[in-house]
Amino acid sequence: MKEIKLIPDTPFHNSVDVAVMDFPKGVEEGTQRQRCKITVEFAQADVEDLQGRGLDMEGAMKYFEDYVYKIVKVNISSDWQCIAGWDEVMDIVRDHVKAYY
Repeated sequence: MKEIKLIPDTPFHNSVDVAVMDFPKGVEEGTQRQRCKITVEFAQADVEDLQGRGLDMEGAMKYFEDYVYKIVKVNISSDWQCIAGWDEVMDIVRDHVKAYY
């Protein structure tokens, strides 16, 4: 299982770009490289779609957590575990999504 670090850019009102970093020589070595960049979108239309599916705030956050995990997994072709940055990314998403609940 790969260990990765997520580094969010400054968020926009409807999305945030997140750099996905890994450690080719191990975390102990400290050398990291950017594997990919993903965009997490949380525009009003996206949240209204989730509300239409019957998801409350907690359900919407679980959706976004699952989305981030899956999209990173597709990009790095491996299961992964986040060692830094997860809470920061999810806090950005939560702050924007809660405006619609």
